Amino acid sequence: MEENKAVQVKKDVGTQVLDRVNQLCEAGFVLPADYSATNAVKASMLVLQETVDKNKKPALEVCTPVSVQKSLFSMVVQGLDVSRGQGFFIVRGDKLTFMPSYFGNMLQVRRFYPKWTPIAHTIREGDEFEYSIDPGTGKMRLEKHVQKLENLDKDFIGAYIYIPCADGTQELYVMTKKQIMTAWSQSSNTQLTVHKKFDEKMALRTVINSGCRKVLNSTPNPVGSNVEDDDPNNFTDPVGDNGGEYTDFEEVQTSVNDNPDNAQPAPEAAPAPAAPAAQPAAGEVPEEYKI
Repeated sequence: MEENKAVQVKKDVGTQVLDRVNQLCEAGFVLPADYSATNAVKASMLVLQETVDKNKKPALEVCTPVSVQKSLFSMVVQGLDVSRGQGFFIVRGDKLTFMPSYFGNMLQVRRFYPKWTPIAHTIREGDEFEYSIDPGTGKMRLEKHVQKLENLDKDFIGAYIYIPCADGTQELYVMTKKQIMTAWSQSSNTQLTVHKKFDEKMALRTVINSGCRKVLNSTPNPVGSNVEDDDPNNFTDPVGDNGGEYTDFEEVQTSVNDNPDNAQPAPEAAPAPAAPAAQPAAGEVPEEYKI
């Protein structure tokens, strides 16, 4: 009975978050014109009701109300919607966290730079690839990239994308294979099953996502006009916080669900039992969300 009561309290956090957002809007906080906080929160609450931790326990049972509130609030502040694949709710121990997805980061950049088109390419073995650095601005510029058809079946050695700049120009953003693999290696899914099966799409997604984060991290308030004025910590925990231990969530399903073409890898046989692998530090994010 107490458990059901706690779950009901947590289901009410959506209303509490919307009330707080409405208060902020009355005080001058600005949400994107194409974004409905009400629709996003209500739709995302439906997703949250089906979200589970690594032990398949419902997130609304194991996560503290404060962490649920903060996750929903973070989603709204960034103008994103979990129900539309623009982010993920991830359970770590008794804490719920929100992570923008590949699509969510692209959306935020395109709101600030509407004319930007996120087109990326992989560099394959045998390609003719040259770039230069403008000595006046320090910006990288693509000089040549010639790729033959037969190179598409060869291993990739890097990837690149043009990212928008505040002065209206664009800059070449390049990642080497070593940099991409280093990002992948930080995943708690140490077998990297999806990355190996869809290396082309995963490499492109990694360079796009990393480029987007570079833009967002260097752009003052691309979503709201006064995000920094609000402190999400002002939410109170209606049922108490027991300070549970953090446990990393396996992000392999987010890699599959966030596949640009929704490609599904063939199921694999269960691996033989092995010694427990070292776990990432608490609060560590999936590799596709890192620079």
